[in-house]
Amino acid sequence: MGGSRALLRDIGVLTVAQVGAQLLNVVALVVIARQVGDHWFGVLQLGVAVSMYALIAAEWGLFSLGVRAVSRLSGAAAVRDYVRGHAGLMHLLAFAVLAAGLLLTPLLPFFASDPVVFVLYLASVLPQAGMLAWVGIGLERMTWVGVSKVVRSLLYAVGILLLLPRAEGLAGWPAHRWVPVVFLVSFLFSNVVMGLPVFRWLGGPFLPALGRWRESGRMLAETGAIGGGNLVRRVLLNIDIVMLGILATPALAGVYAAAAKLVFVLVMVVELSLSAMLPRLSRLWKESHATFRDAFTNYLGVLFACLAPVAVGGALVADPLLDAVYAGRFPGSGTVFAVLSVSYVLLCLGMYFGNALIACDRQRASFPPLAVAAVVAVAGNLLLAPRWGAAGSAAAMLLAHATLAAATLWLCRRLLGRRLVEFAAIAAGGCLVMALAVAAAAPLHPYLRVVLGAVVYAGVAGPPLWRLRGRPASA
Repeated sequence: MGGSRALLRDIGVLTVAQVGAQLLNVVALVVIARQVGDHWFGVLQLGVAVSMYALIAAEWGLFSLGVRAVSRLSGAAAVRDYVRGHAGLMHLLAFAVLAAGLLLTPLLPFFASDPVVFVLYLASVLPQAGMLAWVGIGLERMTWVGVSKVVRSLLYAVGILLLLPRAEGLAGWPAHRWVPVVFLVSFLFSNVVMGLPVFRWLGGPFLPALGRWRESGRMLAETGAIGGGNLVRRVLLNIDIVMLGILATPALAGVYAAAAKLVFVLVMVVELSLSAMLPRLSRLWKESHATFRDAFTNYLGVLFACLAPVAVGGALVADPLLDAVYAGRFPGSGTVFAVLSVSYVLLCLGMYFGNALIACDRQRASFPPLAVAAVVAVAGNLLLAPRWGAAGSAAAMLLAHATLAAATLWLCRRLLGRRLVEFAAIAAGGCLVMALAVAAAAPLHPYLRVVLGAVVYAGVAGPPLWRLRGRPASA
């Protein structure tokens, strides 16, 4: 199914699609924040944060298992039979998690702010069960996966832009309640966009298959480490917002989320790009461990070179950028943005190492670092958030993400090639020149400084990275 060039093409398609989708989501995010204010924005982000745990429990690693299984199957009939059983189990889990969520979510102190918001976000486990993007990734049909992502984000952004300014009092609801409604509608429509080509590839429409209890039990046992790891990983993604909602107020959680959601675009883009790598790396490990190590090092080098300027640039332009984006309505969010720009880069590196462990059938080894980092995140928030508020919570996440990156790097140390030093040197040089250019352009509008930094870094680091990317890591 193609070599490194095909993989880079697939990653490029998904990355471009995800960047476009996330930019649309950022537009919607800014509109929502400015429209509803810090309190209701905080409530909405708490609803999203809580629903993410439900979504992970309802998926329980089945997407990753499905990608790996589909990538190794031959023939449409075999893939179709597998997908039916896989989808049946996902629907069963979705209903079970929804029922549990409706019982447990009211126990959270911020649930009373608006129960309807939390129930609507919990309902997203149902359209998730019908997602077939994992089939497209396993078959390496990345264009359609990218299209479905963009369609979902486009509908969400357009829905927010058109509906939210006119939504106050519509059907007797306040405007903020329509945000999760638009989210659910866009989710369902993107499933249709992805489902139609999947049905065509696999020979026609099909329904999920229920009742394969022995096979379902085997699948859940196999995905236990992945699902548990994903659940713990979610702690590393949004426990900060949840704990600020518990320890402080939804308004403070809203200030924190205003910064976190902007830089979180990075994590979403990297996460989808890594999913494109998984089938390729999984096959390489099965075929040749030496070839796997070369690919692992080269992909890591490219990833690090792409992430490094985000950490540097985030620290340089945080305060003026956040003031410009939110028109000064979220004071203090710049500090959070600067810290999380570094923190999320470390998280992305930890995610890459974790994916590599899954690809070489060592998924159980990836869980202990996640668990330790999650404990650090929770303990850090308990200790730092009450005293330093949003900035303390961001510092706790930085410590947790650094723990994850260091621990997973240690587990993958034998996979690293010497070529990684060259990637790091190129990235460091590009970041230095970029930092000087951005600092010299301080009088300019922050948007222009961001564009300038990106252009300078691409011009300095891009050509040597392009020449280096295809060489064997052992060369």
